[in-house]
Amino acid sequence: MPVNLIDIQKKLASFSHQAKAHHQRVVSRLETLQERLLAYADRLDEIKFMVNHEAETNPRLRCAVPLDEPLDSVIPVSSLPERISLAAADGSQINPSHHARVPFSVINVGVVTMACGSGETPKVITESALLDYDTVLQPEGGMLSEGGVAMKRDLRERVLLLEVVDDLPAPAIAMVDGPLELIRDPQAMGGFESFVVEYETILTGFWQKGLTLLGYIDKSQNNLVGRMLSMIPSDTAEERDNHKESDRNLSGVRDIRLMETLLGNPGDRSAIFEVYSRTALSFRPELRLHFFYLNVGAPDRPHLARVEVPAWVAKDKEKVALIQAALLDQTQMMGSRPYPYLLHRAHEEALISLDEHQWVEELIVKAFLEDGLDVGELSNKQFLKDMDMKKTRYQR
Repeated sequence: MPVNLIDIQKKLASFSHQAKAHHQRVVSRLETLQERLLAYADRLDEIKFMVNHEAETNPRLRCAVPLDEPLDSVIPVSSLPERISLAAADGSQINPSHHARVPFSVINVGVVTMACGSGETPKVITESALLDYDTVLQPEGGMLSEGGVAMKRDLRERVLLLEVVDDLPAPAIAMVDGPLELIRDPQAMGGFESFVVEYETILTGFWQKGLTLLGYIDKSQNNLVGRMLSMIPSDTAEERDNHKESDRNLSGVRDIRLMETLLGNPGDRSAIFEVYSRTALSFRPELRLHFFYLNVGAPDRPHLARVEVPAWVAKDKEKVALIQAALLDQTQMMGSRPYPYLLHRAHEEALISLDEHQWVEELIVKAFLEDGLDVGELSNKQFLKDMDMKKTRYQR
């Protein structure tokens, strides 16, 4: 059945009115947070005390903490070295489905390296892994979840990236798309402890080799700086008495909105912040997550990205300056849609097409039949959905 555009049209006026009201609330909150950011720009110790005090009664606290730079810092970009090595990794996966003929899962990882200034073309490495049958089918019943597959994919991206970047000429930068922090809530996933051990081992490998590692987040929805600023007491006695309610009323403002008025020039970066959370603090100090914001846009059209780095990188200003220059250079290659060129290439190499998905499934079915195993049929739902793929309409 096609979308009833008349029904949609009836709701547009109300929808737009709600959006306008939301925008006005956000603008008001933004002004308050900007005032606090400027007022406490150099009062880093006070802010750290507030965060620690809040954490005593709020074990699930998650916010930003300043490192060692004023909150309103604007650090301009430095020049890019003549020679620099870059490596980017991205991955995709086929998730197991009970609608398929056979249960299976595939992880595909692409790593692209580039020796800037050498005149050489980028080099591509791909790795495809069919997960073990006993991994896909869980001992307690059911199948490996999409989140579980994504976890294994992210870990494999970083393992392969570590293997590749270690062989590149220095200085070298390794990057992944998305956050470095793979799990924010330990309660949301089983097997968290074993995952942390494996992930920490990978990060330790980067740290011990002195490598520069980053995660690049485009159009970040994060508001950790805003949460930090919401802990600052208000000026009026009435607001101080209702501080918790005031905190809630300052939510919903993305950090990039806070920072975009400060970072006016391409290549400008913000102060560096540490992520404060129970999960983040479970890692050894050298590996803990930090972040900053970087303007990768044009002079007349700023565009802020969130850049996540581990502590050993965050505390090395030469490494941070190298990241600034390299990311600005990479994003400018993409013209009016700034995004790191090498990460885009890695995504292209890692992407599993629908045809490839079907080919892999056919290979598995053939192997099962040759081994005398029974092969099921597609579920009726999946069969009909596959038929609908030929139609030009939105697919769930």
